[in-house]
Amino acid sequence: MKPFALFLAGILALGVAVFARQQAPAQQQPPTLVVEVQNMFNPIKGNITKSAEQFPEEKYTWQPTPEVRSWARLIAHITDDNNGACFALAGVERPPRVDSEDTVNSAANKMKKADLQKGLADSFALCDKAFSVVTPENMMERNGSRSKIGTLMYNTSHINEHYGNLVTYMRLNGMVPPSTAARMKK
Repeated sequence: MKPFALFLAGILALGVAVFARQQAPAQQQPPTLVVEVQNMFNPIKGNITKSAEQFPEEKYTWQPTPEVRSWARLIAHITDDNNGACFALAGVERPPRVDSEDTVNSAANKMKKADLQKGLADSFALCDKAFSVVTPENMMERNGSRSKIGTLMYNTSHINEHYGNLVTYMRLNGMVPPSTAARMKK
């Protein structure tokens, strides 16, 4: 009788498992790696864009110390990095560098806030285009020394580092960075 009881217990357990599986909500397919990287990129893009809008134009040439970039040069550097990472993936010619001379005499320090913001927005649009053409099927293809997805991951990480610089600059000027302001609203 023991083997029969074990058999019935096994059938009962199997029935419970099948019933539970049928009742459980269908699990969503996880996003692709490209989508996951883009989901990391987009909030950083938004925070950098909002920071550039928020920082006063009269302080665009401000820098915490002579050894570091001014705000304008930092925005130009992010623009140049986006363009450099995304142009080939997007299938376009590389846009001209905004800040080819990383010194106090930099062209970025002489630009208007609106022009720097436009360049930044254009560079983010270029990266959005790059994200749209990188797929799970082609993401491992080479893009210079990295894979296509590796290029997008590197750029996302790099601009996030520079958002940290922007946060510091804003804090030193008594401003609340966008990422903090968003958390304060919750």
